[in-house]
Amino acid sequence: MPSKPCAVPGCRTVVEVGTVRCKRHRSVSDVPGKRGLPSGGWHGQAGNRHERGYGAAWDRLRIAILERDKRLCVLCIRSGRPVVAHSVDHIVPKSKGGTDDLDNLQSLCRPCHAAKTAREGSAAQGALKAEAQPSIGPDGRLIIPRDWGFSIPRGVRPSAIPLTIVCGPPASGKTTWVQERAGSGDKVIDLDEIKVRVGGVRYDQRTGIFRKAMAYRDMMIRSLADDVSGKAWLIVTAPTKAERLMWVEAMGPRSELMVIDAPEASCIERIRADAERAEVAAALIAAVRRWER
Repeated sequence: MPSKPCAVPGCRTVVEVGTVRCKRHRSVSDVPGKRGLPSGGWHGQAGNRHERGYGAAWDRLRIAILERDKRLCVLCIRSGRPVVAHSVDHIVPKSKGGTDDLDNLQSLCRPCHAAKTAREGSAAQGALKAEAQPSIGPDGRLIIPRDWGFSIPRGVRPSAIPLTIVCGPPASGKTTWVQERAGSGDKVIDLDEIKVRVGGVRYDQRTGIFRKAMAYRDMMIRSLADDVSGKAWLIVTAPTKAERLMWVEAMGPRSELMVIDAPEASCIERIRADAERAEVAAALIAAVRRWER
């Protein structure tokens, strides 16, 4: 009997010709003009829309994101092609710790959304199976070794878009340097900012917040391998010369290294003058003094 893949993107189950979807996906309602896709976009998760958290509140948020993005696919726009968007996508999937924060949502056309979903499904079978774990504590010391060592995520692949890896001691001005150069559509990966996004504060040392932020950061780093346009900026401390070189090797030929080698005295002065860093000042100052120049 002739066969073909299930029509739902990311599903590899083989069905008989004349059948649209496999048994698992036959209850999924069709979107006009695109057979096999659930209304609101396929997210590769079992259960109906309500069970997966896509109820009335999501519908309102979806409309708001589409309006924010002028109902155009953000990936196609980066390539200079204005294409109408029909789906709202989680940049970091909810199944991997992503949230419904506005910064984690983007408007996509159906082909881009289907392609991204398929890539995520494929990655879930390989590198993304590894649970993201922090490899360094808030003071910069190694906790858990990884494939690359240091704070480089397990299973990372080279970046597909230009990536600038910005490193330097605490309070050296890394974030400011990136803010002055990053474009509006660029991806900026900054652990301190991610801590705020996951419910903490910039210099949060709580284990729960730190682990969640590291997992989120690792997902963003891994996603660079599947990006098709734009630029990215990754802010890391990378206290040793060896780690800086390993970051460049891990992220591939499209990455470059920028070292913000601010004077030790200047970094320490900024830390002591910053009330937001008061609770972690001692650890940050120690990290400044350990940073290899």
